[in-house]
Amino acid sequence: MNKENRTPILVVIACGVIAVLVLVFGVSCGGGNDDAAADWQGSFSGTSVAAKLTAADLSLQSGSCSASDTQLVVTGACVLNVKEFGGGLFDFGPPTKRARLAPQQPVTVALFVQGTRAEQAADPGETVDITFGTAGGQLGIACRVIGACVLQIHDAGG
Repeated sequence: MNKENRTPILVVIACGVIAVLVLVFGVSCGGGNDDAAADWQGSFSGTSVAAKLTAADLSLQSGSCSASDTQLVVTGACVLNVKEFGGGLFDFGPPTKRARLAPQQPVTVALFVQGTRAEQAADPGETVDITFGTAGGQLGIACRVIGACVLQIHDAGG
């Protein structure tokens, strides 16, 4: 083995030794300061890789409803298609779109995402978190009262 062949191997070994030393030093001298951990962990709490689900992502499939970026108004029941997003081989966009629905009247919310159906009943004062992946899906809403019902759309984190 000549010098040119050994140099990359020695560099990899040195980097491995440094990584192990940093890990051992960090674990042994960490001190378990949970208060400090909460400070730096809290700085990441507002970050999210999900995008907000907007009215532009929705199209009516059946029923009677209208959507804006702040609310859904449903008369009876409706099903909305959530369009596919992202694209290309190296798409670096968000992997999910999320929202939090806050019904003003009792409703049943059904999601159909990647072959799986989930349903949740919600009353006023409760919220329903919805998440769609890049393949999109369907969002179904049924009012549990006669007439129209309104759902406020909030950011999923708030």
